[in-house]
Amino acid sequence: MSINGLKVGKIKKVLIVDDNSAILDIVSELVSNAGYSPLTASGGKEALEKASAERPDLILLDINMPDIDGWTVLRKLKEEGITDETKVMMLTATTDVGTDIFGLQDVVSGYIRKPFNNKELSDRLRAMLEEETPLPEKVSTDGKGVFSWLSRRRAARPEGMEKALRSAKKYELRRGLSYLVEEQKASRSFEIFVDQVTHNIQGLCITRQYPATVRQEWGLEETPIIWLSNQLGKVYVNPTNIGILGDTVIRFIEKSDDSVVMIDGIEFLIVNNGFDKVLKMIHRITDAIMEYKSRLILSVDPRALDLRELALLERNMEIIDGSVTTVPQLAR
Repeated sequence: MSINGLKVGKIKKVLIVDDNSAILDIVSELVSNAGYSPLTASGGKEALEKASAERPDLILLDINMPDIDGWTVLRKLKEEGITDETKVMMLTATTDVGTDIFGLQDVVSGYIRKPFNNKELSDRLRAMLEEETPLPEKVSTDGKGVFSWLSRRRAARPEGMEKALRSAKKYELRRGLSYLVEEQKASRSFEIFVDQVTHNIQGLCITRQYPATVRQEWGLEETPIIWLSNQLGKVYVNPTNIGILGDTVIRFIEKSDDSVVMIDGIEFLIVNNGFDKVLKMIHRITDAIMEYKSRLILSVDPRALDLRELALLERNMEIIDGSVTTVPQLAR
């Protein structure tokens, strides 16, 4: 487009998502004054509709909203491929993101902490939209900010690592191998998994059980847990989105030097997708396990599968009978 013979680039669009109308007004004015076109959404549902229709260049996304929280919106944006071209910055008053960010790190360009000042927001907008190096987020002096939390965690040990126990490991899992634990409940699988992550191995847990319950029962404080659920939540994957689930697991394996992945809830995935699709996802994961020398613990109730399905799962896996009370020799 040209005006009076001068070339004028396309005006970039910024979608502002917040349930606070005052913040929408303030940020919209800042966006407009910076030379960009503001769009607004007062909740998660409206944000998804406008993001799909308008394809903005940047989304400023609030985390705490009454209808759909920001993490759920972000995950849906990722699933729909919108974040392939649209940048996202999270608007948050939260001092600790915890594992809410897990699986979404690659689509979050940064954070704007509430309350923010006008200059800070304007500078961050220009940095994002003009593809300059983003300015670093401010770290609170009380040591409770998001990035001070991350830096303190990294200084002590890698993010997501449990505090290491001094006792010897009970289970020696060989790197590059996948283990199928046949049990009615995932007790032995969790026992093996916890043994690994409390001995300097980075873990990822995919489970049908509610994450807070898992943490309380098994003493997991730092390990990222992804909940297989149809309910809206912060750290969840809809069971029908096994492509996203597989990608998340593989990305974790690729970025971890020494890791273990546990999947509990295969039966739930099969009900929602069919056995063949789930098997294909498992094959993708086991290939990554072998290539990157990781470990996989797969818990399954053999009563839920027919003989053919169980045989296909058992192929190329080490089998553990979860009903056996003695400690198996897993490293041979």
